[in-house]
Amino acid sequence: MKNKQIIRIALCMLCYLGATFFMKADPDSNFHIYLCFGQSNMEGNASVPNSEKEGVDERFQMLYTADDCSRGDRKKGQWYTAIPPLARCFHDNNIGFGPVDYFGRTLVAELDPSIRVGVVVVACGGSDIALFEKDKCENYIRTAADWLQSYARAYGNNPYKRLMEMGKEAQKVGVIKGILIHQGENNNEQEDWPVRLKGVYENMLNDLGLNAAEVPLLVGEVRHSGPCSGHNRIIANVPNVIPTAYVVSSEGCEAAFDQYHFTVEGYKELGRHYAQKMLELLGDNPVQQSSLSLSTILNQESEPGEVSITVNYDAEVIQRVEIYADNERIAEGDSYVWENILEGSHSIWAVGYDSDNKEYTTPKKTIKILPEQKPYNGTPAKIPGIIEAEEFDYGGEGNAYHDNDEQNRNGGDRNEGVDMNNTAIGYLQTGEWLEYTVEVEKDGEYEVECRVASKGTSGSFTLYMDNTFIIPGDDGTPGGFVKVPNTGDYESFETVTVKLNKLTKGKHVLKLEITGDWFDLDNLKFNLIQEDTNVDLTFSDLNEIPAGDYYVFDVLGRYIKMITINRNNSEQLNSGFYILKNDKGNSYTLLISNNK
Repeated sequence: MKNKQIIRIALCMLCYLGATFFMKADPDSNFHIYLCFGQSNMEGNASVPNSEKEGVDERFQMLYTADDCSRGDRKKGQWYTAIPPLARCFHDNNIGFGPVDYFGRTLVAELDPSIRVGVVVVACGGSDIALFEKDKCENYIRTAADWLQSYARAYGNNPYKRLMEMGKEAQKVGVIKGILIHQGENNNEQEDWPVRLKGVYENMLNDLGLNAAEVPLLVGEVRHSGPCSGHNRIIANVPNVIPTAYVVSSEGCEAAFDQYHFTVEGYKELGRHYAQKMLELLGDNPVQQSSLSLSTILNQESEPGEVSITVNYDAEVIQRVEIYADNERIAEGDSYVWENILEGSHSIWAVGYDSDNKEYTTPKKTIKILPEQKPYNGTPAKIPGIIEAEEFDYGGEGNAYHDNDEQNRNGGDRNEGVDMNNTAIGYLQTGEWLEYTVEVEKDGEYEVECRVASKGTSGSFTLYMDNTFIIPGDDGTPGGFVKVPNTGDYESFETVTVKLNKLTKGKHVLKLEITGDWFDLDNLKFNLIQEDTNVDLTFSDLNEIPAGDYYVFDVLGRYIKMITINRNNSEQLNSGFYILKNDKGNSYTLLISNNK
């Protein structure tokens, strides 16, 4: 009897393995993959406009290449719709918009609907090409500045190796069609740069088993203005050194007000230039074979979760389609609305069959159904007032907080993954964050008193209000941090007081993000320093200032907020003297008097 049971188990295992084997699909040759590497202009140095986070075609995908994002919404090695930022997890001023965004968007708009586009971006601002040279990377990082070392840590201290690891992952589901680079500012006018680039390109081809004739190298020009513009002479020589390399012009791409980068519009145009060159190289018929693709629309308003699933395919080849979710077939056909989905992560994919019953399988797509985020005490915490650190919102991991592990190492009554007890949170590490629903009772200037404890000086954190920095940096612009002092031990709390940018009245979400390791936090006390007495600023007062977006600074150079000037609206500022700056580097002075 026992032997028969063992045989039945073995047969079941064989059936399972057989099913797994037949479910495995070859890479989709109509999923075009592009490897993208370089420095800050490749990873994107412009702030991401909210409008660019909407309406991204699901045919445009990104493989997240950095260590898991501190926001908790992206994990290394997983595919996502290509909503910027497309490189590592940024928090500084919401930056991360670059040329890869409109490279991919342009391709999916121009190519046959059966083709999907995937990008794999590994880039570090301020880096020499040595960062991607196999024999130089390690020594280069070891002697680099602290900030560059922190960038490299997001890629396992070896960006080249991470790019290759992710490239191999991408090859499991698609076909690498090209390699994009934007780098050179840190190697400005170095005559050997094309030869060094050739070495990097050839290493990539060898490590991924690629043919240069099938995988061209697209080399973007640096800005045509600024201290590095002379490097374009070096870039122009690349095709003479690498026969399968093509120069992508940056002419006409709007420059940012700094010396090295582009504006949002400049990055869009540069991305289009990359795409136009790639479209030329792909030719008139880039479709290789019948493909199968899956798209989903998550209904964020539904309780419980609901997602609309659509399968696109060539009806001349595919005769039958099945839709799967969480290892079960949920529908047959090319569309389905999956309802009553429980909280948590779920996998969705589709399988198509041709007349010979050959299978075509889409990559699995992960959707996440989040619980509703609610304030800890049922109502928003008041500002001015004290917010206890352990009273963060309900909503769970990745929604109301992110912790680097699931264990609560401090105890406490709440069943959450945050390291806390009933009076404080501890074991705080870089990348973790918590959110608090708050009610700001008055417009005005505030300060925050932070009760912290630590045995070292490595701890730090920053604060956002509705995903916008509220701690000014050293130069007055957003992006500052609270530095945690050495208080002697983790039981001895001290108060660190920090001035904030102006807060506006109303309901908001306060986010606390950890930017330096190992400290404890008891509470945050928000104090109103000066209440705003606003006066209307009509644009009859602004006849000398062109319409557009402006950063507003006070006379001490402290950032206040951004305003949009046009002839149909009005803004509110206190009476006083202001300096207005735009992305083009133009400055204007503005005096507002209270004439009410």
